[in-house]
Amino acid sequence: MRRGSTAAEDWGSRTRAHVGWRLAVLSEDIAFASRAAEALERDGLIVTLEAVGRDVSAIDASGRPPTMLIVQAQDDEAELQRMLDWAGKRLADVVVLVVLPSAERFDIGLLLSMGADGVILERDLDGVLGPVARAAAGGQISVPAEVRHPIQRPALSHRERQILGLAVAGLTNAQIARRFYIAESTVKTHLSSAFRRLGVHSRREAAAMIFASDEVLRRSVLGSVRLAGELGPRPDLR
Repeated sequence: MRRGSTAAEDWGSRTRAHVGWRLAVLSEDIAFASRAAEALERDGLIVTLEAVGRDVSAIDASGRPPTMLIVQAQDDEAELQRMLDWAGKRLADVVVLVVLPSAERFDIGLLLSMGADGVILERDLDGVLGPVARAAAGGQISVPAEVRHPIQRPALSHRERQILGLAVAGLTNAQIARRFYIAESTVKTHLSSAFRRLGVHSRREAAAMIFASDEVLRRSVLGSVRLAGELGPRPDLR
């Protein structure tokens, strides 16, 4: 396993096809990070361990973006979601793998929708990390066989579906707030929650997912706002 060097490199044309992988590990356990790097190398991957730390600042401090990120999950699913959200915004074209202590306490579908390219149970790390990383680099998603059946798209609440549908239809936060007699900050909260569940970061991305997605999601969101009446001409929106 190689440690990070200080040589500068051009990251302008980064893709998921690499001769060597720059590995960052979000974990407070250096032994876990070394174990992960060694598992990858046993599978024939060339790995440079660039950054290790529980906080994302460890990656920023390394000075160079990783090409593979491994996140060791603890019991706090909210913290894991924050890490994935950060990775989605800051680390483009990076293979993101999540290692879970167990599958029971986590919503696997939500993790995938937030950008995880593979999910691994910690007990299986030594044997499957390499193959899962290779599959992710090839554009495939991998999850443990025991959790494949429960996976489904994260459910939106009724209010989230209503607000998201109106937002996708082009209404502003202020207009939506007036429609439901709620504060504009409440609209923002619902939209942020809906974006997080769907693994998107903007209205544009949400619209693209809804209209290109399966019929169930499309009908769920658009049907909740009763398009015929809710989106018709309204005097207060002229």
